[in-house]
Amino acid sequence: MMRNKKQGAALISLILSAALASLGASGAEARDLGPRAPGAFDYYVLALSWEPGFCATTTGHADECRAPKGFVLHGLWPQMEGGDYPSNCGGPGLTAQQRQQWGPIYADPSLINHEWPKHGTCSGLAPDGYFQLSSKDVAAVTIPAAYRANAILRRNDIPAITRAFLAANPGMVPAGIRVNSRNGTVTEVDICVTKAGAFKACS
Repeated sequence: MMRNKKQGAALISLILSAALASLGASGAEARDLGPRAPGAFDYYVLALSWEPGFCATTTGHADECRAPKGFVLHGLWPQMEGGDYPSNCGGPGLTAQQRQQWGPIYADPSLINHEWPKHGTCSGLAPDGYFQLSSKDVAAVTIPAAYRANAILRRNDIPAITRAFLAANPGMVPAGIRVNSRNGTVTEVDICVTKAGAFKACS
């Protein structure tokens, strides 16, 4: 029985490692396709910045990094099967009221001025609908308790981070999460979700 348990654990570890390697390769090959018809995409990538790592590896964000908050919304990005993505699909600009209302869902409220024209316009949704969906998708992800306190995480922490997210979020699969790092420091977790917000495998 003990041997079977060890073999099962080894198999799970192997599957997880293969999934992580596959995601890393697909992420490296992703291409910006430029404008496409709004709504003509397959799924979303929900990008959550790990602010302690982001702030440790990036300059020019003094206001955002004065008090890092842990995992925070970077963006909700329309994605194509295969990993490529549309961008800057055209559409209405944001009103001052929308910037004021929805800017705070991001770590830095000024991000809204980048995220809407580049990614939101490709969603096929009006601005309010896109930001509502972004907020809903973030709220649907349970942040593992171990990663609610600010800390610098390293590349060798990635398997543990992945396992923690999988354990905390029923329905999330190893192929549906990617932990990104810069210069050996973890900066972001990307989670693939359907247009309706259900967890799915990335492609």
